[in-house]
Amino acid sequence: MNTDNDRDVQQKDLPEGANYRLGKSSITGNVVFSPDGTQLSVCGDIGTWIYDAQSGDEVSLLAGHREYAWSVAYSPDGRTVATGTYEELWLWDSSTGLPKTTLKEHTDHVRSLAYSPDGSTIASGGADNLIILWDAEEESVKSTLKGHSGSVRSITYSPDGSNIASASSDESVIIWQAASGKSKVNLKGHTHVVNSVAYSPDGETIVTGSSDGTVRLWDAFTGQRKSTLADYKFYIWCVTYSPDGNTIAVGGRDGAVRLINPSSGESKSELKGHIGSVRSIAFSPDGNSLASGSEDHSVLLWDLSE
Repeated sequence: MNTDNDRDVQQKDLPEGANYRLGKSSITGNVVFSPDGTQLSVCGDIGTWIYDAQSGDEVSLLAGHREYAWSVAYSPDGRTVATGTYEELWLWDSSTGLPKTTLKEHTDHVRSLAYSPDGSTIASGGADNLIILWDAEEESVKSTLKGHSGSVRSITYSPDGSNIASASSDESVIIWQAASGKSKVNLKGHTHVVNSVAYSPDGETIVTGSSDGTVRLWDAFTGQRKSTLADYKFYIWCVTYSPDGNTIAVGGRDGAVRLINPSSGESKSELKGHIGSVRSIAFSPDGNSLASGSEDHSVLLWDLSE
């Protein structure tokens, strides 16, 4: 754990609007808040760090993977943390930091994880081009979704749990029926790797971010493109909606986090403080905070309450 001196040094020269700077190792995957907003989990090269989201204090380190952690997700009840590494998913007790079990079916890195809203299923997307749906209680494979011809970079459930959207290095996004595992719609239009996909809170719109520099909005039911929200001159690594649906956060290679109005496409503000690509972003459940994880080995926790 950090000493007081380590903590003082880490919190020096915080950028405007940031409450804390976290991180003790390379940030290799995503950052995510617990459902109740009290914890923040960060994927790193030595494990997954869990922090107290209010104080910034370290709670535990989920360590034991053979390789670094690529992805992390909380169960809806907050009791379990799932992490993805090379070929494996690990399930951990969020309160003790102790491992529960290991699930192995992928043949490459597990790049993305998502729990269904009811907590019954874990979806994992891999660099082996596969999406695997796991029974969270039985800890067994329910089905394997095949359709991508490239690494699955991002995966998410619709708010009602009926559909799954997956983004891939094959430049496409596929919408799947969660119950049957059948593909419904293929979203095409990006010209490079699609790194991130997220549903709007009302489930009607999907936002995607790509290495082609664009952020795009799609009709979640028909798959028709609604608009190109932004066209930047650099890679977009991550996109997500705020809990109220009024803001889309975008992180990319230039190190800034942009907050955009999804209706107008206009920029609300920019959060500047990273000196490396922003690879992951997450809103707190109440929308008052945003965490950004960067290649500069740090996570900044931004105050959005004002």
